Amino acid sequence: MRGAVFLALVALGGCATPQPAAWQPPIGPNAVFDQPPESAPENRLIVTDLRLAPDAVGVTHFHPWEEFLYVIEGSALLEIAGEPARTLLPGERFVIPARAVHTPRAGPEGVRAIVVRVHRGGDPVSTPVTP
Repeated sequence: MRGAVFLALVALGGCATPQPAAWQPPIGPNAVFDQPPESAPENRLIVTDLRLAPDAVGVTHFHPWEEFLYVIEGSALLEIAGEPARTLLPGERFVIPARAVHTPRAGPEGVRAIVVRVHRGGDPVSTPVTP
């Protein structure tokens, strides 16, 4: 009886569905949501899955509203005008204040982060700034 149970378990183990590999978005900002919430239709909920190559440097810019940043993989060097640069590692989060001029930089292994913003419907998503 034990032999039959063992063989059944081995046979079932071979039928297990393989787990899918983790999805890796392409390099750059990848839109997850960009839509008005039903409960606040005058606003836009903007969620981005951001992936930057190693040591990549983004455009210096600001947003009219806060930007919520959560690092998933790699590291990010966050440079906000007038403040010391800070490194964010996986599992760390940071809120970039509204209208704070900042330059996104990826660490030596690149970065993947979730970025969340809420904007009024007609506001620009970001405004580039010449350093």
